[in-house]
Amino acid sequence: MNRKTELEEITHTGGKVNFNIKIDADGRIAYNVGLTHSRPTPAALFAVYAIPQGVAVHDIKMGGIGTPWNPPPLPDCFPVFISSDSTGMFGHQCPSCNGYWRAGLGGKICPYCAFTADEYYHFLTDAQQRYVRQYCEVLSNALASGQSGEHIIDMDSVAEAAGKDCEKPAFYYAEERQQNLFTCNACGKVNDVLGTYAYCSSCGTRNDLQELEKNIQQIRDRINAGGPYETCVKETVAIFDSFAGHYAKQLLTRVPLTPARKAWIEKSHFHNIGTVSEMFRKVFDIDVLSSIDSEDVSFGTLMFHRRHVYEHKGGEADEKYITDSGDSVRLKQALRETKETAHRTANFITKIATNLHKGFHEIFPPLEEPIKQYEQRKYKR
Repeated sequence: MNRKTELEEITHTGGKVNFNIKIDADGRIAYNVGLTHSRPTPAALFAVYAIPQGVAVHDIKMGGIGTPWNPPPLPDCFPVFISSDSTGMFGHQCPSCNGYWRAGLGGKICPYCAFTADEYYHFLTDAQQRYVRQYCEVLSNALASGQSGEHIIDMDSVAEAAGKDCEKPAFYYAEERQQNLFTCNACGKVNDVLGTYAYCSSCGTRNDLQELEKNIQQIRDRINAGGPYETCVKETVAIFDSFAGHYAKQLLTRVPLTPARKAWIEKSHFHNIGTVSEMFRKVFDIDVLSSIDSEDVSFGTLMFHRRHVYEHKGGEADEKYITDSGDSVRLKQALRETKETAHRTANFITKIATNLHKGFHEIFPPLEEPIKQYEQRKYKR
C-alpha cells in the first residue's frame, strides 16, 4: 500500500434506502424497504435486526432470491441495511480492544486481540451504530405519521460529502484506509489493518508468516543480485527475531502461565536460537527445530551468532563470538558470507518460522469453514 494513502478517508459507496409506507382501508400500516445504487463504485451490504430505539440485536442472514430471512430475536425489530465503502469493504470495531479495521463481510474475529463473536453486529463501528439509530428514527417517525408515502435516506449525498470541507449530511459516515491491506493465504479473505501483523478477521490465521516470506523473498532477490551477502544474512536473522517476538507476545497474552514462566518470556530475547528453541519447547510445547537435521541446526546457530557480530561489531570476530560459536576464524577477522550461505540462512529462517507458526495454531486453531470454502473454490478453478 502506498504510504501516502494510509489512514485516508474512504467514501461511502452511496445509494438510497427507500421506506415505502402503506395504510390500507382498515388503517393497518405496512412497510417495505428498498435499496437502489447507481454510483460507479464497488458495493456490498449486510443487514441487522435493530429494535426501534436504534440498537442492533442480531444479524440478518440473507440468502438468495426467494430465501426467507431468519426471524428477528425480538418483536417489532426493524431490518437495517448497512452498505460498504466505495471499495466494497466494511469498517469493523472490536468491542473488546476498540481496534478498527476494514474487511469484507464474513469476519467475526478481531485481528488485533483475537476477540471472537458469533454475530457480525458486535463489530459495528461507532459511526455505523449512529447510522442504525438514525435509520430506525426515520422509519419510526414514518410509521408514526399515519400517512402513506415514501421516505428516503440518501447515501449518495453522504458519499459526495466525503473529504469536502462542508456541512455533512445527517447520515454521514465514512471508513478509513489502514496500513496493511493483505489477502489471507489460508482463506483468501482481504483485511486492512493498522500496523503490519494481525490475525485474519475471517479465519483467525496470523499473517506473520506470509509477511516474513514476502520479506525473505525480497532479500533473496538482493542475494541473487550480488548482496552484500553479510547484510542479507544480518537482516534475515533479524526478521526472525521480531517474528518470534510477535508470537511470544500473543502467547503471553492468551495463555495462562505461572509467574515464573511469564517472567521468563517477558525477559526473553530472540537472537539466540538455542534460547528461543528451549523457551518455546518448555513453556508451550512448540518445537521450532522440528524436522530440521543437526547439520542445518548447527549452521543456523552459527548464523545467529554472526548476526550479532554484523549488527554490533562491525562484522569483525571478537573473543565472545569465537568462544560462543566455536567458529575457527581469527580474532578480529572480518566475517564473510557467500551467495550459498545467504540463501541457506534464508532457508533455515523460513523453516523455524514455519514451525513456530504451525505450533502456535495448534494451540489456537484457525476456523476451519472459511479455509475449507477457500480450498473448494481453488479446486473448482
